[in-house]
Amino acid sequence: MTRSKSMTAFGRQVFSLVRRIPSGRVVTYGNIAARIPPPAGVDPLGYARVRARWVGDALTRCPEDVPWHRVVNSHGQISQRPGFGPALQRHLLRLEGVVFDAHGRIDLARFGWDRPARTGREPKKPPAQ
Repeated sequence: MTRSKSMTAFGRQVFSLVRRIPSGRVVTYGNIAARIPPPAGVDPLGYARVRARWVGDALTRCPEDVPWHRVVNSHGQISQRPGFGPALQRHLLRLEGVVFDAHGRIDLARFGWDRPARTGREPKKPPAQ
């Protein structure tokens, strides 16, 4: 896929989904990617192999109103990011009440978020510690 209209449309879809992640919750790159169909002309099998990376790539260019820090890797860890990197992401998540274990991982069962069903109901936020 070229960085043309297709990438711009893909990025807009990523940004729209990430804006919906509530404070104190995280979602994986793969979870975001799984909700976006392959762009026109892109092989679905090839897309399945690279889609999570495309989400990460899109987030490196996100507008300021996109809470990029709420997206983590499939192990519940912060991935390297240009700029301020992991320290800023960890700081922002901690401010929202997200807890890291001794290995720098987030418990996705506790802090992970799945897009609400069509009813629009939000999942309950975990209790504060």
